[in-house]
Amino acid sequence: MPPKPPIFWSSLLFAGSLLTSALVVILGVFSLAGQLPAQPWQTAIGVMDRILPNLEELEKQALETIPRQIAVLGDSTVDFYPVNEKVPDRLQQALARSSPPAPPVAVTNLAFLALGPTAYYFLADRIAASRPDLIVWAVSLTHASERWRRSLPRPELAGWMAAERIPSTLTMPIDDIGLTADELLFYQLLVRADPGSQWRDLRVNLSRIDKFRAKSEEWLAQFTGTQPEKGFGIVSALKKLKSHKHPDLPDRYNRLGEIEHFGSALDGIDSGHPTVRFIGAAVQVFSEAGIPVLVYLNPVNIQHLEKVGVVEAPKLRRSVNAYREAVENSGGFFLDLHTAFPDNHFSDMSGHFRHDDEIEAQTELAETLARYILDKGILDAQRAEAAEMGRAK
Repeated sequence: MPPKPPIFWSSLLFAGSLLTSALVVILGVFSLAGQLPAQPWQTAIGVMDRILPNLEELEKQALETIPRQIAVLGDSTVDFYPVNEKVPDRLQQALARSSPPAPPVAVTNLAFLALGPTAYYFLADRIAASRPDLIVWAVSLTHASERWRRSLPRPELAGWMAAERIPSTLTMPIDDIGLTADELLFYQLLVRADPGSQWRDLRVNLSRIDKFRAKSEEWLAQFTGTQPEKGFGIVSALKKLKSHKHPDLPDRYNRLGEIEHFGSALDGIDSGHPTVRFIGAAVQVFSEAGIPVLVYLNPVNIQHLEKVGVVEAPKLRRSVNAYREAVENSGGFFLDLHTAFPDNHFSDMSGHFRHDDEIEAQTELAETLARYILDKGILDAQRAEAAEMGRAK
């Protein structure tokens, strides 16, 4: 076989260089895009577009003594339902129906899709400045999972935090969500500079790139499978296809899916866990402002977790106690509802509540919250006086 001419090797080397350069560029763009969520609504800008108008309206109403103002915080388990049927709506309706009647209240929805403890920690001073008479906050055991903390951390929300909280925030586990001190300062400057549509357009365009990146990683992950999360996307996709073929089959994770969904909460966490620390610190901000806080631990599908064999009661109890201590030690009320609902009260694998002609789980939840608020007298004159003291600060 005759030797290859020099031009062949030169062409091959040139082609290899081009391919390498292209891969470097693609990986670089993927890396940048990988710091962003896959949808525009998942960005910090999308969150603030939704939250800020509600905060401004709440602040305008704060000077009124009637009705009392309740702000509800949480993720999609609070906000997933039709208009006028969300948990805040049902809470207002339940309080209005109570006997004896509760003080007149107006409930403002500050919940948003996938908004967790870290996000509300960054927004705590903004929420406190709106001066509600009561804050009701839904947290979940799933918020402690590695999957939750890495998938939608929204570290850019640190830009909306009050500047005087920066020193204390630097002592928090911000590295857990991939936030560094220089990035925190950058986001602070960025929000105050108000760059407008150019920043928004950049974020949205990069998020589109991340869609393709996520799908590529999901396809590659099916060949590893050494950890539950590696094949998680494929498992979820297959289960979704199966649900279309068998519509009567409940939409639930398998064992590996639940292990990733709940993460370290299944192993038992303590007061040093990042999620627990952010919850406690946020409650502390509200309490120091004189605003009563009711934190409730969201119902999760314990029946299904037991069925797939991932629950050990002592370990889960340790996690629940960590949440409780973080809230109560910071001056808040804690209501444990994680075992409140059976399997048929959940509509999907993500833990959203069933709402149909037979069962309205979010209504049952709101009624439980209303009873607790009234039984504890959180909106009575003593609590209102505490809130008024906070307003005077």
